[in-house]
Amino acid sequence: MADSWTVDAHKTLNAPYDCGIVLCRERSALLAAMQISGAYIPSTVERDGMHYTPEMSRRARAVDLWAALKSLGREGVEDLVDRLCSLALRFAQGLKVEGFEILNEVVFNQVLVRCETPDQTLRTLTNIQQSGDCWCGGTTWMGKPAIRISVCSWATTENDIDRSVEAFVQGRTLTNM
Repeated sequence: MADSWTVDAHKTLNAPYDCGIVLCRERSALLAAMQISGAYIPSTVERDGMHYTPEMSRRARAVDLWAALKSLGREGVEDLVDRLCSLALRFAQGLKVEGFEILNEVVFNQVLVRCETPDQTLRTLTNIQQSGDCWCGGTTWMGKPAIRISVCSWATTENDIDRSVEAFVQGRTLTNM
């Protein structure tokens, strides 16, 4: 029912970092938003990627996305997204059991978490990043530090999630020493 929808292909399809998807009900609205014109820019009747991206010189970025979609197929994309979402939920549940505060309802592949205090959250994040077991980033939620987890690699397993939960526990433990 939406007129437009966007998604970051990097987060779900392991496409390059700058590869996003925009689906728009009205083709003319998308073309108008991306329109770049000039006497030196030839118009063609064929589909030209420069009319579908804000960066004319990078119109071939769609090739990486096309290759991912083509190789996975509809069922492969569905399986990948479902698996990433399930792993994110496993991550959140594992952290909650260990006493971490989960700040979001985990409905996709993102988990937002914090420790008991802002200082403990920041030190835990530093310890996790230095451990090499997993990588996550810091953010601010409701004016306080938080840790943002993005489960986005096709290669991530349940064992990886369990090891990462343990890295959080160890990272928090180091902050209490």
